[in-house]
Formats: sequence, structure tokens, C-alpha cells
Amino acid sequence: MTPDYKNQLRLEDEFTFACHRGLECYTSCCRDVTIMLTPYDVLRLSRAIGLTTTEFIDKYTQVVQLPNKVLPMVQFRMNDEDDKKCYFVRPHGCQYYEHRPWACRMFPLDEFSKGGFQIVTNPERCHGLAKGDSWKVRDWLMDQGATQSKEMDGGYESLVAHEFMNRPVDIDNPKVQQMLLLALYDLDRFREFVFKSSFLERFDLDQDTIDAAKMDDLALLDLAYAWVRFGLLGQKSLKLKDVEAQNEADDGAKN
Repeated sequence: MTPDYKNQLRLEDEFTFACHRGLECYTSCCRDVTIMLTPYDVLRLSRAIGLTTTEFIDKYTQVVQLPNKVLPMVQFRMNDEDDKKCYFVRPHGCQYYEHRPWACRMFPLDEFSKGGFQIVTNPERCHGLAKGDSWKVRDWLMDQGATQSKEMDGGYESLVAHEFMNRPVDIDNPKVQQMLLLALYDLDRFREFVFKSSFLERFDLDQDTIDAAKMDDLALLDLAYAWVRFGLLGQKSLKLKDVEAQNEADDGAKN
């Protein structure tokens, strides 16, 4: 039997769920929902669609800056011209199912920030909760690729969890917000920034890191995380070529 959808579930707990065309509610969960995208979500979807990250962000998302939150958030927009459905949903299901965001992989579950899971809907709205198969939470996450997707976003998860990100701080400088959005989500523009600005003149990167950032999106994303940690948190995730500038940066991080 499906647990009360308000109860907290652990990895070994079981719930009932299925999603297929035979259910009357099929694809209804893909309408008028709030989906926050991770950097890996944006990267993966933009590549699957054949858009640059800049084009994807402009066309399919809106940037949300919550009060007292340092990092900007990118929310997937629903299609207002089609009953607020997901842009990618079709009668047969998701057009980009293999590349769907982490939140979609999790459904019908959500994860609490301090651990544990919760069923986010009920059998009246989601018939698959009453007519589905029995799953352990752990097995469901593995089956849907939610675990692997979260591992790929490990750098972002550790940033979000940092204490600096979770205290009342307002960064009202629009340039800072733009640079955070650039580094975390708009990787194609960040690549241009790395290779067409003074970035490589300022930071001491080995040639393997430089070569990887040119060709490998995930390596570039790792470099972006390192840059945010250096500039925002004062961590020694990157090294400046100028020793005096490095010392000034270290002193600034201590103050």
C-alpha cells in the first residue's frame, strides 16, 4: 500500500507507482509545475535540443533571484500558449525523456534538504500511485537515473550547501549576479569568457585543464565551480599567476 503522501520516506521504504499511457492522468504532471533546473540539467537539455546554453536559457527559462539568497536560480518555464504545459511534452510522453531534469526523474518523490523523501502528489491526481508497482525509494532513484544525475551535479550541490549560501546576504550588484549565472548555467558564454578575456592571463592553469575546458563541457563546468568558489567564497580553488595578487586575495578572504 502506498504510504500517506505527507509522510517522510527513507531509502529502504516502499511506495507504489507507475506512469504509462494507460493511465487517465498520463502527462498531466507535466503541466503548470515549478521545476528548478540545475546547471547539469541546463547543459544536458541544451545539448540534446541542439541549442547553446544561452539560447536555451533565453527561450525556455526564467532567472529567479530569491531574497537573501546568493545564487541565482533558473526555473523552467511552462508554455503559456498551450495550457501551461511543458514545452517538451507530447501525447506519447516527453520528447527529451532521456535528458529530462533531475526533478522529473525524482517524480513522484521530492527530497528534503536534511534527508529523507516525500511523495509530492496523491492517488486522486496521480493514478499511478494506486495502480502501480511496488518500489523501494533507493531502487526507484537508481532506475530513473536520479542518483547518477545528482552525482553529476555534485559541485553545484556542495556550493548550495555551503554556509555562506544559506545566511541572509543580499548581493545587489547586478554584475556579480550576471557572472554567477554565466559560470553556473551559461557554459557556452563562460567558455568564451575563459578563452577570449584575460582569464588565462590571470589564473595559473595547467595545460591539461585548459585543453579539457576547450572540448569537455563537464571539465568546463568544474572550472566554473572552482572560479565561483575562488571569487565568492575566497577558497584556494584557483591560483593566480601574480603572486602579489594571490596574497591580496588570500588576505581578503581572511578579512
